[in-house]
Amino acid sequence: MTRPRTTKSKKVTMKDVASMAGVSIMTVSRVLNNDKVSDQTYDRVMEAVKKLNYRLNVSARSLSGSQSYLLGFFYDNSLGSYISQYLIGVLKRCNELGYHLVLEPCSFGEENVETIISELSSRYMLDGVIVPPPLSEYLPLLDALDAASIRYVRVGPGLELDRSAYVSIDDYQATFEMTEHLINEGHRHIGFIKGDSHQGVAANRFRGFSEALLKHGIAIEDAVVAEGDFNFTGGMKASEEILDSGRKVTAIFASNDDMASAVIATVHKRGLRVPEDIAVAGFDDTSIARSIWPQLTTVKQPIDDMSADSVDLLIEAIKADQILGIKLNKREILPHSIIVRNSTRPVT
Repeated sequence: MTRPRTTKSKKVTMKDVASMAGVSIMTVSRVLNNDKVSDQTYDRVMEAVKKLNYRLNVSARSLSGSQSYLLGFFYDNSLGSYISQYLIGVLKRCNELGYHLVLEPCSFGEENVETIISELSSRYMLDGVIVPPPLSEYLPLLDALDAASIRYVRVGPGLELDRSAYVSIDDYQATFEMTEHLINEGHRHIGFIKGDSHQGVAANRFRGFSEALLKHGIAIEDAVVAEGDFNFTGGMKASEEILDSGRKVTAIFASNDDMASAVIATVHKRGLRVPEDIAVAGFDDTSIARSIWPQLTTVKQPIDDMSADSVDLLIEAIKADQILGIKLNKREILPHSIIVRNSTRPVT
């Protein structure tokens, strides 16, 4: 029996992309290297890239210039759902722009950050790294990156904002607005779960909560405040502390969705109802906010936009360093919104 011949698929080239998009090869190159082009041109080129399933040859491209087209991503698993969603967005953007991503675990409080960075640098020639929370506020890691002359962009920092380029929302204002939403629904006995006290973003969110209370004539001493660690376990412990305080609480606002989901679990475990007995609000709008029941009222961070912007900012910083020899400390403050779902309701 004669086997049918297999036809080798034709390799898609940059010329093919240019032809489909109706632009020059140089324009395709500019788009894929994240140089400035009009939005219309960018959309046409990227549409052709997707239709043709075009993939850049990163190895060959890195040999032709000083870039490796490798970006690093440090992560700490303590912010499970947030980091997972953020990482997906970063991977998507890197894929669109022809960059590869190297993942490197690092714990907040890690003592051997210099060793981690040294070993990472010996294995890869990274163009730069993205540092999400809580590592974006871990100063020893930032010191080690600076010492190794590695470019980086931070995500959601609350400390030393002039130190680097970063992407964030206004954590203070977002927390203020969510607290005010609860107050406007009639809640005056509110529990609040702070994040890790070592992080500036936790302080900014607590400040937003406190000042919203003061605006509405509620003393901060009237709130029941506990500290969590921005994770489910910390949220369980903090919510139990609030419910065991013996003080009246009609709503609990947790500083992220993982801790808010722990509040809902704790309330249910005690035979209470959400939101009839206790309203619950969170922060981030990660996937858990929509999968838990009741679905969570929360502050929405535009995580997909933030992840794409952090990649774009890093590439912009890389080019500024290579071409102009300057350190680009650009910042992007993205809009947030309040998402009202079934975990809160007006006091009756």
